[in-house]
Amino acid sequence: MKINKSNIDKLKFTDKEEFYWDDDLKGFGIKVTKKKISYIIQARNDRGKTIRKKIGQINVFTPEEARRIAKKYLGDLAQGIDITTREKEEKTKSITLQQAYEEYIKIKTITESTKIKYERSMRLCFKDWANKALTNISREMIENRFLDTSKSSKSIANSDFRFLRAVFNFAMEKYIVNGEPIIPSNPCNRLKAFKLWNKVPRRQSYIHPSQIKTFFFGLQHHEQDTENVKTVKNQCLFILFTGCRDQEAGTLKWCNIDFKLNTITFEHTKNHKEHILPMGEYLREFLLKLKENNDSIYVFPAQNKSGHVENQRKTVQHIAENSGIKFSLHDIRRTFASIANNHIAGITNFTLKKLLNHSEDDVTAGYIQFETETLRKPMQLIEDYILKQAGVKENETNNVVNIFNKIV
Repeated sequence: MKINKSNIDKLKFTDKEEFYWDDDLKGFGIKVTKKKISYIIQARNDRGKTIRKKIGQINVFTPEEARRIAKKYLGDLAQGIDITTREKEEKTKSITLQQAYEEYIKIKTITESTKIKYERSMRLCFKDWANKALTNISREMIENRFLDTSKSSKSIANSDFRFLRAVFNFAMEKYIVNGEPIIPSNPCNRLKAFKLWNKVPRRQSYIHPSQIKTFFFGLQHHEQDTENVKTVKNQCLFILFTGCRDQEAGTLKWCNIDFKLNTITFEHTKNHKEHILPMGEYLREFLLKLKENNDSIYVFPAQNKSGHVENQRKTVQHIAENSGIKFSLHDIRRTFASIANNHIAGITNFTLKKLLNHSEDDVTAGYIQFETETLRKPMQLIEDYILKQAGVKENETNNVVNIFNKIV
């Protein structure tokens, strides 16, 4: 038939595919299915292979527009151009930052807190770049955006653009055309080449031993505390006795605690390696008491989508203000590390790394077959020191003051 508007208007959907070919332009046709009526082209390429390609639905293009596109496709095929491969290449070259980011987090093993940080970067720093092709994000754009972001916060600028650099590194390996990456080099490298990365001093804040008593009793539960505040207080106490990261505690399940072997297994760690710690006597009793009033699978549950505590910054600030001790959850981890390093005799650097689950950068360490049980004594010594500073454990005796009626 002749493909024109009047003839197209007569077509009806059909359960069986039907094809109509144009009287004037060979290879230009219409495909009818039970849900769609679309313009297509069909012809053999220079290797004799039949190529069929959809142009678009009849409600998207007029017959004249579809005919012009069909002539272009058919002409390319006649010249030996592989239009199917070319379309794939063009699609690859137009991959956007948002698409690359979504692919990146699919294959990247990240913690929930890291994902939240990435989402924040996409939402705040790179919102207007989300639908921009990676190939259109230039070095100049990155430099200017980095400098602008740094005016508000140097540390956040570093964080945002380390994330962007990681996505570009991923894209360089993921998106290839004719054997070559669509992005030959990472545009974020300009920040290093021009020495633009911000120098942000490492945080040194921690809870001094003289503050532990005030801090410890600031974690007691009060009648006016919400369930969330009580749970975060429990989490703070747990981090103080284990030195774990906040989301390692937050994602901890009861099945990860072995009350027979007296061990805690952290599965969701920063270095993605299982971390097993012995628990001290006080912490064991604390967790047993906590379990009596907890029917969740998580040690620190919350009424949210994940089922466990996360994004506790505001709650921690509230607890800090009421206790009179300014702190963050990571400050508590630094407190544990500082006590182990400064106040517990005999703890080597190797043991401290194992307590904190820091990755080893020493080749020799790879030959040492480490046993979790060797950490039991250091863990108990650290716990005893904290309890003595808190006034919960008497210095001269092994008597422990029972405050579980307050901290549960």
